[in-house]
Amino acid sequence: MSCLIFNIAYLKIDIPIVYIGDSNFRLFNAYMQIKDESFIQLADELEKLSLHNAKSILYCSYWAKESAIEEYNVDENKIHIIEFGANLTSEPIIQELKLPETSVNVCNLLFIGKNWKHKGGIIAYNSYLLLKKSGFFCTLTIIGSIPDNIDKNDANLFIIPYLDKSKEEDNIKLGKIFNNSHFLILPTKFDCFGIVFCEASAYGIPSLATDIGGVSQVIKNGKNGYLFSPNEHGSVYANKIKSIFEDKKQYLRLRKTTRKEYDDRLNWDVWLKKTNKILNKLCPIKKATFDDVFIPTYVINLKERTERLQHIIKQFDGKDEFDLTVVEACEHNNGRIGLWNSIVKIIKIAIENNDDVIVICEDDHLFTKDYSKEYFISNVIEAHGQGVDFFSGGIGGFGSAVPTSKNRYWIDWLYCTQFIVVFEKLFNDILSYDFKDDDTADGVLSQLSVNKMTIYPFVSIQKDFGYSDVTKSNNENIGMITQHFEMTNKRLSQIHTVTSLYNAYNDN
Repeated sequence: MSCLIFNIAYLKIDIPIVYIGDSNFRLFNAYMQIKDESFIQLADELEKLSLHNAKSILYCSYWAKESAIEEYNVDENKIHIIEFGANLTSEPIIQELKLPETSVNVCNLLFIGKNWKHKGGIIAYNSYLLLKKSGFFCTLTIIGSIPDNIDKNDANLFIIPYLDKSKEEDNIKLGKIFNNSHFLILPTKFDCFGIVFCEASAYGIPSLATDIGGVSQVIKNGKNGYLFSPNEHGSVYANKIKSIFEDKKQYLRLRKTTRKEYDDRLNWDVWLKKTNKILNKLCPIKKATFDDVFIPTYVINLKERTERLQHIIKQFDGKDEFDLTVVEACEHNNGRIGLWNSIVKIIKIAIENNDDVIVICEDDHLFTKDYSKEYFISNVIEAHGQGVDFFSGGIGGFGSAVPTSKNRYWIDWLYCTQFIVVFEKLFNDILSYDFKDDDTADGVLSQLSVNKMTIYPFVSIQKDFGYSDVTKSNNENIGMITQHFEMTNKRLSQIHTVTSLYNAYNDN
């Protein structure tokens, strides 16, 4: 490790250097307490030089990022947060995960750690004892440690000193243990991240751990586990386990959200996708083909609108150029506010994912016959070159339209947000806008952006489901949505025809 840091610190090459880590020397030494002052000084200087020499830094937690900024004065703009993933040879299939039924009364606890003391093994064991003493039926499996001062004759205590993941039989054994466990309990005194929490999440196992180091980046309270103060005793863990497990509906919900955290964040496929985005920015491929291009696409859907969800998934079926994520809509008695809050929610996700261009799509979007991958992607690229804030795949209304290219028109305002391409430069403006009760999402976007366009012919129109969760007039006048798009298409068709004739005349 020291040789690697030394090389990075003094390496001078034209290729951008990317520094990937989970910590830095000062954070590490706060735990290790190295006494050799000359070594500390050298290691600290090498860390600083390496961080400043790197073009981009990829940390797995905000804990590490904040330390690099505060301790080493690193430019925060070059630091990206991308969570690590689970080190599993195969991903557990969600349908095959063994979930407890209401009749299951025995709670299987799991501890995994090589250092019994520093990983909080004593607290985990005391939690187990307190649960047993209270009449709560449970077991404890300890992997990686040989603890002292425990009752090794306890029939409900299982100690496995070592498992080798490189061996198939040990992998199978570990998988079975995970599949039969209900909680991972790891009150660690120090951890830069915690790959084991990712692995537990893959199996839908909630984790209970200390809020220390980078652990809070992995475990989100109420989603894939719970975090506790480093000073808490075993009784706090025991009470939390008992209260959750005895409410089977609550526990099953927690299992499902735990697995969702793995699917959304805590796997290496997601890490690779996010990392590739950053690498492509640092070293763009000049002659990339459209086959290499995909756009993060976020679909807004109310969970009860299952018919809309089925519709929108079918729309994107076979279109690999869209990296599809369904985002649960923010509900509000004012549909306008709900839609805007959903857009804000998506922008926050996009920033966290390091997206520089995204598609925001409502679940009533419908591709037109004019859509093609080449047509759409080429317009996205060209629009970006023109400094566009956002452009629409199809609009239901506008004031004025001015041609900016063969298939794009600058517009002063627009109706409809069923399919919009939003570029990074507009993200912060969206987040900072104070949305009013009488505002509309399309109106605000028109207001925030001077440089906005629509593609024509349209690649998107709005499917009329016969109702609207946002616009009341569409509920009162069935077919109004279709009329809006037909009228707008007619107007733009006339402008498009005149523009095409004018360009043809000038070309001759």
